[in-house]
Amino acid sequence: MPDQVCSTARCANLAAFTTRSRPAWCTDCLDEILLKAGLMAAESFKGSKAWWLTTCVTCGVEAHYRLEYVLGNNAKGEKTCRACHWNPLPAARRLAEEASQHFGMPRGWSRERIKAAVEDNGYELVGMTSELTGDAGHSTTVVRCVKCGRISVQRLGDIGWGCNCSRNQNRSSYGGRKARPELLKDSESDLLEWWDHERNTEADFDTVTLRATRVCHWRCPACGNRFAEKVSTMATRGGVSRCARCEVEWENNWRAEKARWKRTPVADVPNLANAWADDADPRHVTVVGRGLEAYRFKCPNGHTPRVRPMLFLNSGCPYCRANDSAKKNRHYLAYADPEVISQWHPTYNGRLTPETVVWNSKRNVWWRADCCGHEWQEPVRNRNKYQRWRCPQCRTILDSLAWHDPGLAAEWSPANPVTAWQVRPTASTTFVPQWVCATNPKHVWAAPLGSRSYGAECPECRQTGKSRVEQDHHTAATRIFGNARSGVLLRDKVFASRPVWSVDILVEVGERRVVIEYDGSYWHSAPAKRLVDERKSRDLLAAGYVVVRLREDDLPSLEIADKHYREIRVYSSAPQPDQIMDQIRVWSSDN
Repeated sequence: MPDQVCSTARCANLAAFTTRSRPAWCTDCLDEILLKAGLMAAESFKGSKAWWLTTCVTCGVEAHYRLEYVLGNNAKGEKTCRACHWNPLPAARRLAEEASQHFGMPRGWSRERIKAAVEDNGYELVGMTSELTGDAGHSTTVVRCVKCGRISVQRLGDIGWGCNCSRNQNRSSYGGRKARPELLKDSESDLLEWWDHERNTEADFDTVTLRATRVCHWRCPACGNRFAEKVSTMATRGGVSRCARCEVEWENNWRAEKARWKRTPVADVPNLANAWADDADPRHVTVVGRGLEAYRFKCPNGHTPRVRPMLFLNSGCPYCRANDSAKKNRHYLAYADPEVISQWHPTYNGRLTPETVVWNSKRNVWWRADCCGHEWQEPVRNRNKYQRWRCPQCRTILDSLAWHDPGLAAEWSPANPVTAWQVRPTASTTFVPQWVCATNPKHVWAAPLGSRSYGAECPECRQTGKSRVEQDHHTAATRIFGNARSGVLLRDKVFASRPVWSVDILVEVGERRVVIEYDGSYWHSAPAKRLVDERKSRDLLAAGYVVVRLREDDLPSLEIADKHYREIRVYSSAPQPDQIMDQIRVWSSDN
């Protein structure tokens, strides 16, 4: 995505982040936005969706807030600091003190009790706001999540909900999951017999759904009449529609049949006569009456509904239909979530099984964790609410990365502050996770969870994005140096242009780390690319790397004067990777 100019009027600085359609601001304007919210930045800006550590200018409490949350409070004219927001007014404070003295009750919890409650819910106590601010009227706590490290201000009543990182914001219930529209070709609908394969395209048949508003061509299987109609309209007519030609014939037949039923008594229809349970004489009641009179019938299951005879003849008992529909739409736990089912206790729940308990049942049943053997009781519906613990003892969560993608979780580095059972595949974390390549454990790099879950692989192993000439030079570097790495992501606090740089080749010569960049004439000839190459080289030099750039054909020099920097001219028509790498080895050894 190209660079974006700050959205503040009359500010020509580059924005600290880029967006597609929303406004973005430079670092100076972001500081002004924070100041308007009553905050100061306690760390550098990490992104529009990242948690940003700030300090309140009023009370001095440090906490993480997202930029979107700060902007929303600024629009409402509300200060962002939660310690100040929840600080009671002097009048309310005096009233609470008077009530405490009048009834002889101690005010609040002891520090030991608060500390225990904080630790039970996955936090560590940073301090009481009354201690941090020096104002005894403050009654909130400052806590740090032990998993993600986010610092927040919490009221005592809110601590039990836990940190946002352990909640699943996208799924509130099994029954509420959004189902994908069913394709017509995959359904068992009778509309498939009406589909006109000669006039519709193959793409229509492969993509159209039962609820599509697309107009398609149909062919009546009864009379061969061809017509065009929306798929959704055809599907809502009872599964199979009658064409306009057949509709006229059907109406004529129905009129004749209806006239016959008006003359036929209920006693002459065996299905109705056997189920008749009304006081009226069935010999004097016709199947289709003059009005909407309802009569009592009794079904084999003992239900005695009052319905019209024609409706009972065509549809049967309404109570039985309702029960069948309820059973069909009931979501049993066995078909809701296999991860929760795997923790169902095999012996403590008696006759209850996941096949007989619905997903939102209030029954208090037994569960057993497979990680540590912990056993506990909890209502079935609570497993998918609140913090959604997989094991409350180990503090692992449902729908974790380790459950959904064990192959990717195997590359989760032990150096991360939490395990793969405690994060979700696309969760936002306050730290950038470390990864260890499963193919080559020497490859260690940092990447967000989302990028890995969407297919990003080891930057040193992947071949995509690397030209053939770059791969040849990497192979030559491996032969010459023995420890060449390709596509390494480098991070350093001294980097001024970007927080992370990807380098083509990284080798070690003695105690020196040498970065070798291959600059192809096609990709590096633009002025903007030349500026990027210069910024990248200066950042790497500032971080202590030795930098060698292989400038292809007629690319101009970057004109960087540094004893640890060198440019070597190479030619695309006659590459000599082995000679070039040997030349770099000699120069870097003497440098």
